[in-house]
Amino acid sequence: MKRFKYWSAKIPGCYIQIERDQIALEVHSHEHNELVFVFGGSAIHEVDNESYPLIRGDVFVLRGNHFHGFDETNNLHLKMVLYSEELFNSLNKEFSELPGFQTLFVHEPRYIKKHKFKSKLHLNTEQLNNAAHLLTRMKEEQDSKRPGYRSFIENLLSILIILMCRYYSETTSAKPKSLVHLSSAITFMEQNYNKPILMTDLARKVNLGVSAFRHSFKYLTGLSPKDYLIRLRIEQAAEMMVSDSHIHVIDASIAVGFDNSSYFSRKFKEIIGITPIKFLKNQREMIE
Repeated sequence: MKRFKYWSAKIPGCYIQIERDQIALEVHSHEHNELVFVFGGSAIHEVDNESYPLIRGDVFVLRGNHFHGFDETNNLHLKMVLYSEELFNSLNKEFSELPGFQTLFVHEPRYIKKHKFKSKLHLNTEQLNNAAHLLTRMKEEQDSKRPGYRSFIENLLSILIILMCRYYSETTSAKPKSLVHLSSAITFMEQNYNKPILMTDLARKVNLGVSAFRHSFKYLTGLSPKDYLIRLRIEQAAEMMVSDSHIHVIDASIAVGFDNSSYFSRKFKEIIGITPIKFLKNQREMIE
């Protein structure tokens, strides 16, 4: 597997790439993220040692930490928006509350393997034509470099994102619809992980009974809501320890929402693999 760095950022944070009749491409990864549109043909998409069919109309996001490639290509025609993590963070602030945004740009890429790529967005002909028009205008501006072209592209990208999020939230396909349905609960947990969160409140957010919510959540994420929240808290605590290796374990546990340090330590070792004390010791040794 190779790690490519073939993107020359002609526009800070965003670059439009057109691939016509894409040939097979070996498995690789890169630093940027991709919003990919399939405008024609077909292929087998290799992502993290799994294989998924691609056809015209498929739209998906790949974060930079994935290894992927294309095999068995047949007149494959792709258009891609390559964007940096910095741009994503900016978009996340602007569009995080937009129905479909978290699903398309965060949750669906996260659960590619779990859902067998069946949660991806699929556009009909009219929707695909609307996307093509915006991407063509973005590419024209990128190539022309006329005064104000960067702002023009950023505005077109915002319109494209809003449009794709609308399409995702309006989908009638079972897997994407289920993920859209639960995204608001997942996002709420990620934004409020350090606060008390009741299962009844999460279920109410997605208009489900507690039992149905718990079942749907585990089906889509592979974890119960409780285990998901615990993992989220532990991962956040680990990030705190990486950024501040002098933090005390009890302070980190309280900061992420645990009121029992022994329980926190047990769960930390279960999820991270070592105790929080050992984790902190390793961090301190790395910077000394």
